Amino acid sequence: MHPRNVLRTAPDYTKLAIKHKDFRQVCELELNGKVSLNFRNERTLRELTKMLLLEYFGLHVDFAPGSLVPTLALRLNYILWLEDLLAPLKLDTVRGIDIGCGSSCIYSLLAAKKNQWQMLALESKQSNIEYARENVQRNELQTLVEVYAQPDKQSIFKSYFESGDRTEKRPFHFCLCNPPFFDSNAENPFGGSTRNPQRRPAPNNVRTGSAEELTCAGGEVQFVQRIIEESELYKDQVLIFTSMLGVKANLPKILDSLKDRKISNVSTTEFHQGHTTRWAVAWTFQKNPLKIYDNC
Repeated sequence: MHPRNVLRTAPDYTKLAIKHKDFRQVCELELNGKVSLNFRNERTLRELTKMLLLEYFGLHVDFAPGSLVPTLALRLNYILWLEDLLAPLKLDTVRGIDIGCGSSCIYSLLAAKKNQWQMLALESKQSNIEYARENVQRNELQTLVEVYAQPDKQSIFKSYFESGDRTEKRPFHFCLCNPPFFDSNAENPFGGSTRNPQRRPAPNNVRTGSAEELTCAGGEVQFVQRIIEESELYKDQVLIFTSMLGVKANLPKILDSLKDRKISNVSTTEFHQGHTTRWAVAWTFQKNPLKIYDNC
């Protein structure tokens, strides 16, 4: 876990259960007086994430029914890695794009609340758009976060940058993405396992999220390849392009795609949190080399 991640020190769930009523209702009391959590229960995950966002960042967040419930430690690792990538630029103002913000809009909210970054949150699912906008308004972050309704699910940046009503198109310093993990063309998109159980134990958390959030044609590889394709078109509008990956074997495929397009200014990292590992890749068309961070 990133050295600046506040969740490197495990939260005291017993104390937090006393402090937060809604969280207390999903806790289980053990014989020793401490509380435990059933991470296989979706309601528990929702209340846990809501409580942690409130406790550590003062954010009041809700999720659309059936939508993805983000784990906070992983999202923080991603934000902190972006901080490291951007640090050499010594920017006074940072502008970022959140590709597929979901109903929680968690990345944009964290970036705005923690760092005062200006965020453009892209989303195509109507129920997620409504909840994301409510979360922004509830936390009074409208001046920093714009939730943009994507009219074309097949494009990443085009709809926004080429929309006629955009009179001001200042460049962005980065984009981030947690792409749909599974391949919707597969016979059983959610079947099988991507991890070696002898090396990586099964995750504790139950899977959450709608099919639209979790799947797309070609899975995360094709989704990120679309970002790479569009990055060449909009390299003057976005300084650093990034995406997370859920499967280690997919990282070489993405690096090959970048190499095929002669994009050589690339950096990768790993996000470690509990039994969960994720991978991330960044690339830019600028001359200054990206800093290398082996893991976060």
